[in-house]
Amino acid sequence: MSPLPFPTQRFRVYDIVHEVGIDVGPWADFEGEHPASNPKFCYNWAFFDTVRRLVVICLWHAETEQDLGGHFQCQNYRKIAAAKHRWKPSQCKRAEQMDRALQFAKNRSLPIKVILLVGSRREDSDDESTSKVAHRCLDSEPWHVAAYEDEGACVLRRGAPPLPAPPLETFTAEEITASGIFSEGTQSEVTIKTRDRSARLRELARAHFAKQSADGRIHCVVCEWAPHASLKLTGPIVEIHHGLGICAYPADGRALTFEEAIQHLTPLCPNCHSITHAKPGGGMFTLDEIKRGVRSSVINTTG
Repeated sequence: MSPLPFPTQRFRVYDIVHEVGIDVGPWADFEGEHPASNPKFCYNWAFFDTVRRLVVICLWHAETEQDLGGHFQCQNYRKIAAAKHRWKPSQCKRAEQMDRALQFAKNRSLPIKVILLVGSRREDSDDESTSKVAHRCLDSEPWHVAAYEDEGACVLRRGAPPLPAPPLETFTAEEITASGIFSEGTQSEVTIKTRDRSARLRELARAHFAKQSADGRIHCVVCEWAPHASLKLTGPIVEIHHGLGICAYPADGRALTFEEAIQHLTPLCPNCHSITHAKPGGGMFTLDEIKRGVRSSVINTTG
């Protein structure tokens, strides 16, 4: 592996990301001398293209350490993004984007292109100054996310990401032959009768439980879990459990006011919701039964 380069020229971010393959077309939407000076992009800490699976990030040369495994950096950009009382809104936004880029690269084992920076960097969380780049250059070697923790702490290492380990062989050739052939994906036509739950009632219930929550998130009433606020989700994860089985309703349904309906609605995470409906012989476990079961499970696995 080549030595870690030290930037001696101030190459433009615009030119570097364009060279790597990032689409710089949106940069042109700018009233100025050149798109390269577009403040909407040129001051970002990370650039990534989810379609082309490209990730480019900026790292300060001075923060690089070295051990027997090579050059690395330990960072936590999610912590910066959350420290809105110590960092400017624009810096928090850039840190959040950097964190998303690193998660994208980690989840897909992608190599990362690194722009190395030298200059005057804001030193700590109590420093209200702004970083100033003197020189920058593109490292010819790829980097990768070697470790990423739930709280956002991560280790970035210079070098290509390791190849995924080959799957372990768990069956012998004789066992595979003996198991026979399976058919999946065959289309079939089925006629069934269904009962509808009110989507509007669920949404009103979500708003009701979120309003009651101290942090504005809907928590499972059994295990108290809720998705982390930093996650960008396509939809709600905590589900609304109906305490009244719909099969007991008349064929034309049942009219309820919101005050009546909310008495039988409960927010549950997917795990606790599945357990509630997994009672042998049909029916549902009560919330007290689920709570006792979850508490016993935690004690048995940690004791």
